[in-house]
Amino acid sequence: MMTSDTVPLPGGFENNVLDATACFRVVLDAMARPAKIHSLPVSTSPPRGLNVGTVAVLLTLGDMDTPVWLASECDTAEARAYLRFHAGCPILEDPRQAVFAVMSIERDLSITEQLSLGSAEYPDRSATVILESERLIEGEGPLFSGPGFDAPRRFCVEEQPASLWSYVSANQALFPRGLDWIFTSDSQLAALPRSTKVEV
Repeated sequence: MMTSDTVPLPGGFENNVLDATACFRVVLDAMARPAKIHSLPVSTSPPRGLNVGTVAVLLTLGDMDTPVWLASECDTAEARAYLRFHAGCPILEDPRQAVFAVMSIERDLSITEQLSLGSAEYPDRSATVILESERLIEGEGPLFSGPGFDAPRRFCVEEQPASLWSYVSANQALFPRGLDWIFTSDSQLAALPRSTKVEV
């Protein structure tokens, strides 16, 4: 397998501290205000297989203690080398141990059934799914509500599979266990924490 020594790598954040701080605030706000689309505060040159939003999230939240699983459409030598070099993330072959699972919005989401949902004692030990898309769309799609909403809000994702919201709805029923969802494009980010309710 090629390594960071043999794969030409795009650069990470231009200013690690300032850019990571700005991205952390956006991710935090996205989790606090579910289904609301946020503009990315930085721009990077992502490796093949990953988009800008995914790279921003993993450069901000990833480290040696946050193993990442990459779906086949995202799993490139460049992506693996980039995440290891810039974020220190271990890359897993088995999704069951992943803290972050990265995949395209168009893939079969049944793989999420293998991800960690946390436990009753440690619900925070669950995985976060990062779904890559070309475009996030506010004001259309299913109606979301729950903690963080002053009023129900609509949200959808370009080219989303028909099964997506069924998975999100089934996941919410497991609360406080369950997956958190982050949706990324090259310029935007949105999130649906496990507490979010969806009217499918």
